[in-house]
Amino acid sequence: MAEKIKILFLAICLMSAVIISGCKKQGDSNAASSPARDSNDTVVIAYYFHRAIRCVGCLEIETNAKRVIESGFANQIAEKKLIWVPFNLDEPGGEEFGKEFDVSASTLVLAKTKSDNHTEYKKLEKVWQLVHDPNAFDAYVKDEVKQFLNEQPAN
Repeated sequence: MAEKIKILFLAICLMSAVIISGCKKQGDSNAASSPARDSNDTVVIAYYFHRAIRCVGCLEIETNAKRVIESGFANQIAEKKLIWVPFNLDEPGGEEFGKEFDVSASTLVLAKTKSDNHTEYKKLEKVWQLVHDPNAFDAYVKDEVKQFLNEQPAN
């Protein structure tokens, strides 16, 4: 089962890298400006785990977390230091993958990876308390991502 989880993780990482890179053509001027990432570099993945059937709050958390991460961390995404991955736990292999992070319902998780293995993770559980307070929600997600990227000292 661990092998299946590793294969699933690698497939998600590959899919995310293709989406983020935009499938650049050879000779694209932007392709030369992106440094190649070593597989031993630490990458933070922001997973939004969800189910196939979701409530308004679940959808709002996903939409707002994605907006905060993509707008507030565009440079880190471009440098492939940060990846946004929504993940449906109801898809094949989802239950097993969710167990790795101890999630079974809609949850925002930050995970550090190195050499294609998760080395650390944190569930951002306050998103549920802050879902109806956009300013507090944005600040919470942004601060947690910054800390996880080691861009500011932890409080």
